[in-house]
Formats: sequence, structure tokens, C-alpha cells
Amino acid sequence: MNHCENVDHDAVLRARALLLGSGTINIHEEVDAYRVLVGVSPAVYLPRLARALLTFGTSEPRNPATRLPVLTEAAAAARRMDEAEPKRAALLSEVLEACKEELLAPGRTEDARVVSDELTRLVPGGEGIPADRTT
Repeated sequence: MNHCENVDHDAVLRARALLLGSGTINIHEEVDAYRVLVGVSPAVYLPRLARALLTFGTSEPRNPATRLPVLTEAAAAARRMDEAEPKRAALLSEVLEACKEELLAPGRTEDARVVSDELTRLVPGGEGIPADRTT
């Protein structure tokens, strides 16, 4: 399948120009650009999107209304990465750890346990939820 069939070529050009430009861009612009470019070249841009979303999700002030959805999108992007990608497991682990912390903050231990289980499957010998956080 050709990934370019359903892509707005003007949006792709704008995204590439934004990322390659000499000016500085904020994290919102970077994330938006990678969201567009994932449609053209997922193998190249999914890791970059996941990393940018992780940066955005962990750098924003603690606001569950925005942080958790951003981190969830980062996890989805990392899961979509090719399993042969050498940095996939490390990036996915980092994103899932951030998701778990965000879920534990308001006391959503069951949801955090699901993420912890995925972490354990991803990294043999991985850590689960610390005992003092589950009570």
C-alpha cells in the first residue's frame, strides 16, 4: 500500500519545512508535524512522534485532563513501531512508566496495574507497581 494516497501533500510539505526550518519550534508544533508525517513514513516518524509526545506529556504541569491522553497517544505510537526497531522496547517502557505514574497519581491503581503488567511482559524481570503505591 502506498502511504501517500490519503495524505495532504501541502500539510506534509508544511510539516517538513517546520521541522527543517532554522527557527525554533515549540513542542506543540513538533507533535503536530510528526502526526502529519507519520502518515507518509511510519517507520521513520512513529519513534519521533512517541518521543515528542512523551516530552510533551511529562513537561506539562500536572493536568490529568491533558497529560494522560498525551501519554496514552505516545504509548499507542510506540506500540505501532516495528518490533524490529532496536529502540522500540526502551521507548515503550519509558512511555508506559510515565503512563503508570500518571495513573497512580489520582489513585487509579487497577489501570496502573494493567500498564504494569504490560511493562512486565515487555521487559523480562520488569518491575510492577511498588507495594507502597497499591494500598
